[in-house]
Amino acid sequence: MSKVYILLAPGFEIIEATAPIDVLTRCGIEVEKVAVLDNNTEEGLLVASSHSVQIKADSTLTTDDDVQKIIDTGDMVILPGGFPGYENLATNKLVGKILEGYSKAGKFIAAICGAPTALAAFDIDRGSRITCHSSVKDRVTKDLNKNKTYIYTGNAVETDGKLITGKGAGVCMEFAFACAAALTDSSLIAETKKKMEI
Repeated sequence: MSKVYILLAPGFEIIEATAPIDVLTRCGIEVEKVAVLDNNTEEGLLVASSHSVQIKADSTLTTDDDVQKIIDTGDMVILPGGFPGYENLATNKLVGKILEGYSKAGKFIAAICGAPTALAAFDIDRGSRITCHSSVKDRVTKDLNKNKTYIYTGNAVETDGKLITGKGAGVCMEFAFACAAALTDSSLIAETKKKMEI
């Protein structure tokens, strides 16, 4: 069974987190919700979304051991957007280590809405085709300090190799199914969509 880690930082967009959790679980993929904590947030497994809805995580990201476990045992890591959630991801060094580890190992990385800014912050797979929320487009495509930038397509969902990106909350189901399609066969995807009446 494939394993996916979804990183929940305070201020995440709830639908961008819960849609992949729901779809992946329906497709028989194991999902572990990880609370990305720092000294400025409440401790524990409850993480508040950008709309103050709390989700209970399964584990926390606080040490290098947590990073190594996520790199070693996961097939995909997902970064939801939401403000200030994506900023909290983009400034967390442990998140950067996870992204670097997944990129180096050739594992799937998925980010939606503002979360592709974390890819840019940690120099992950520059030169790839991506999409993101229009409000952060300039941050991921116009970095004068880098030799190579991302190619922004503006598509609802973009897949380039092992990198999957989504534009925003309005396409979260399409994004979720793109993540699922990377890890399971098309017949299961079709069956799941039929049951959901998509």
